[in-house]
Amino acid sequence: MKFLYSALLLFIINTVSAQDFIVKNNDDVIRGTIKGTDYFSVFISANDEADVILPAKEVKNFFWNGNSFLSKGFANGKNFEYRFVKVIEMGTVNLYSFGGGTLVPAVKEKKVKFRPSIGIGTGTGGFGGMGMGGGISIGGGNRSTEPERPAGAPVIRYFIEKPGSGPLQEIPMKALTDEDKKAGVKAILLQKLGDQPGVKAKVENNADFNSRDVIELVKEYNAAGSR
Repeated sequence: MKFLYSALLLFIINTVSAQDFIVKNNDDVIRGTIKGTDYFSVFISANDEADVILPAKEVKNFFWNGNSFLSKGFANGKNFEYRFVKVIEMGTVNLYSFGGGTLVPAVKEKKVKFRPSIGIGTGTGGFGGMGMGGGISIGGGNRSTEPERPAGAPVIRYFIEKPGSGPLQEIPMKALTDEDKKAGVKAILLQKLGDQPGVKAKVENNADFNSRDVIELVKEYNAAGSR
């Protein structure tokens, strides 16, 4: 069922017009011009008139500049919070990215209907079971005395999931993956992709496990599964 939903979502995204839109949890659709996201909220000029900021917990997905973003739940200790991930590949195995740029412009307070109280830093706290340690921390913080500045996650983090075989999992790859992370990336890929012999052989023979290599492996795996 989850795979069918993913395929349907991609079909809808590929067939609708290029206009930006947001799908809320109640299935209401907001169309307009999306001006940015910090991956915890999305900023849209609804119908190119009223500016609105929506937190990830109120949104199913949004489509912006030819890319699809989904709202996904992450464990944070005893709490459960939502953030947006960018879709890289969807199918039997899904691949997402989080962060990697300054994507939200400065906003004039008087034009915004809602602004979530979210701070983004580089703390050392972990996200229970999600492999987020040493990276992104979420906190309140008093920003009233600071000049308005663009928000955005400082680094790209990648996540992989195979619906029905466990939770969303961080995969520690980069454009040039660190040497001490390659074994971990290989182990995750063998777990998720190892039931396709041709793909498994390519994983076993790969020495780099850079993000481009991994994306191609996931695409090949999904293509093989759809035949």
